[in-house]
Amino acid sequence: MKKEFKQILIVKNIVNNNIVIAKDFYGREVIAIGKGLGFRKHKNEAVYPEEITKTYISVDKPNYAVFTLLEEIPFEVIEISQKIIDYAEEHLKGTFNVNFLMTLADHIHFSIVQYHQGNQTPKLLNEEVKRFYREEYNVAQKAVAMINEQFAIDLPKDEVTSIAFHLITATENKSNPQMLQIMHAVSDIVKIVEQHLGCPLDEHSLTYSRFIIHLKLFLRNVLSDQAAHNEVSFASIFNQLKTEYEQSLECVKSISDYVMEHYNYLCSDEDCIYLMIDIVHLYERSKS
Repeated sequence: MKKEFKQILIVKNIVNNNIVIAKDFYGREVIAIGKGLGFRKHKNEAVYPEEITKTYISVDKPNYAVFTLLEEIPFEVIEISQKIIDYAEEHLKGTFNVNFLMTLADHIHFSIVQYHQGNQTPKLLNEEVKRFYREEYNVAQKAVAMINEQFAIDLPKDEVTSIAFHLITATENKSNPQMLQIMHAVSDIVKIVEQHLGCPLDEHSLTYSRFIIHLKLFLRNVLSDQAAHNEVSFASIFNQLKTEYEQSLECVKSISDYVMEHYNYLCSDEDCIYLMIDIVHLYERSKS
């Protein structure tokens, strides 16, 4: 009984037909979402767990204007969006806020409308997203399957990339232009490495996955112009690696030239060391 009592919310403000701002047992302000919730409730009324689809703890002062977006979207779309988010949180080991729910629901609603009108949405970087963000892409595949089943439609395969892109942007908290830049640069650098190796990389190997992760972290620093400043001197380590792995060094030089040409970023010894280690691993794997 006590546990049930703690799950009851008290309405503070009505946002729209499906959303209310409420107080929980601990006095925290939460955003509660449920079909017709705002329509049926009044200020200071109790909201019970079975009436709620999802609650979000409100960290900042709610911006009521942004919630009007959800008022124009059918609740069934909001509901499937939340199911997709629950699935994504489980498989990507992260959390999303109510802003992502609004963004995702708006996108799905738009895609469904475009589908029924027979319009084609512009293609994103399908292969790059699939190749460099495999986990997000897999979640997006499941999301599209859920949408198709719920609304008895057959969204094009490009929709997987679009939803994956939303997940990438939300989880990495990066703007779309920067994400596009990173994906373009990763694709270009992978081609540079493959040219030096003389063969394609094994995209399913742990070595490849580790290289891509390091590459994305490296490119974030490049785009932010945040060269690593470390008290440890990497010059002697780099010189030792240069002597031992001359073939890998040529590949690192090509990557450094690419980064300088496209982003006016001078790779430090530390940058080169991490690139060199990954490329040495890739060379060893390609030989075996």
